[in-house]
Amino acid sequence: MRYWDFRESGKPQYDYYAYTDGSYIVPKNFGAAACLVLDGDGEKALYQWSEVSRYSTSHRQELAAVIHALLHVPEGSSVLVRSDCESGIALLSGQVRSKKDADLVQLYHEVRRKRALRVTLEWVRSHSGDRWNDYVDYLCIEALDLFEANGTRVREGVDPEALFAYICKQ
Repeated sequence: MRYWDFRESGKPQYDYYAYTDGSYIVPKNFGAAACLVLDGDGEKALYQWSEVSRYSTSHRQELAAVIHALLHVPEGSSVLVRSDCESGIALLSGQVRSKKDADLVQLYHEVRRKRALRVTLEWVRSHSGDRWNDYVDYLCIEALDLFEANGTRVREGVDPEALFAYICKQ
């Protein structure tokens, strides 16, 4: 059963859904991470966040977004995290090992363990029409634009107007 088929059984498969994304602009040497946490129906946005940082990589931004999402679901919850970063999912799930981002992998496992979270990681193809994945991609781009325009580094909390404007563009 796919996560969106829960309506057949009448019960959500997960308590929360999270979409994450990261990006990096090499020439300008800064990137953005973003996450979106949804309710158990996968429809209502409960929390969104984006942040710009310097001297990182796209991969580290992706991992940071996953960790940030996990910090914003209640302890003991089950959560499906969807990301378009295959290598990040492989790294966090233990399918591959790398010393390069070991600090973030360790932090992910600590957050998961200390908060007693049941996490499922799932890859989603980028720019494929998945509205929530496309939305977190948009949050990254918006964060980079805001940082260039006026130095804004962090945006937090659900912005209904931005969400509505994005959905209307679709």
